[in-house]
Amino acid sequence: MEQCDVAADFADGTGSLDHLFNALWSPIGAATVKAARLRPGAHVLDACCGSGASAIPAAEQTGPLGVIDAVDLAGPLLDQGRAKAATRGLGNVRFAHGDVLDWPAPPGGYDAVVCSLGISSFPDPAAGTERLLRLMRPGGRLTVTIWSRGSLAPLTELVRRAVVPERPHLADVPRPADPLEPPGTPESFRDWLAARSLSCVDVRRVPLAVPGDPALLWSLLPGTGCGGLLDGLPAAAVERVRRRFTADLLAEGRETIDFTALVGTGCLRRVAPPRRPWGARPLPTAGRHLRPIPQIG
Repeated sequence: MEQCDVAADFADGTGSLDHLFNALWSPIGAATVKAARLRPGAHVLDACCGSGASAIPAAEQTGPLGVIDAVDLAGPLLDQGRAKAATRGLGNVRFAHGDVLDWPAPPGGYDAVVCSLGISSFPDPAAGTERLLRLMRPGGRLTVTIWSRGSLAPLTELVRRAVVPERPHLADVPRPADPLEPPGTPESFRDWLAARSLSCVDVRRVPLAVPGDPALLWSLLPGTGCGGLLDGLPAAAVERVRRRFTADLLAEGRETIDFTALVGTGCLRRVAPPRRPWGARPLPTAGRHLRPIPQIG
């Protein structure tokens, strides 16, 4: 999820953000949509859509009869997504500002819900994922992408080291637990999704390495959660952190940083109709007046 409301404070213009989109968000978004296997004409929710890394390929995959509701809280990213859709002539994707945890389900529910790197931003990833499931029709398909265990670890440590001189208390504070670290392997993520009332669960590993370019990685911080370490710091302090981060990264000589992701998919279990007892005859319907189901709203 490109959740970077303060991205402009980290990137020098849009060039580095475009480079970041092409190097990271776009390949992960494309892998997410490929795993989702969206059908032509499907009604899809892209939760935490960012600037369209998964919404754009989803709109292309579902075709002109499909509808993609792309929802995010970051207004500037939504504007970027609208511009990308317009450039590609895609009229079947609607970028909307909103909180997906409060988003209403359409009549009958969505055919599919896609959430690429978004559930880590939920206060409770498990409860948030189950909220997304309630937006789908029975048999609908959920596709969720998370970071693989160990991904971003060097980046997180570099940022933490660079921030400590500005916030010395962090040196003695244990690293906060990642609520998605336990399901960070294919096997554990498969079990985690199955526990959410999903069937036919499949998990795929998406290997990805991003160049160890300091400017590129710095612009990435808000979308990974590392940016929270900078919240509340004055601009001068943030600039000092950036310089230390750059110096340490160059000193370590890292050519790439691992950004491997896991893409999990599963179908919402259908509720089977009650079976008629063996030998029982069906109830007669001839001559009975069947009232139409009332429409709410």
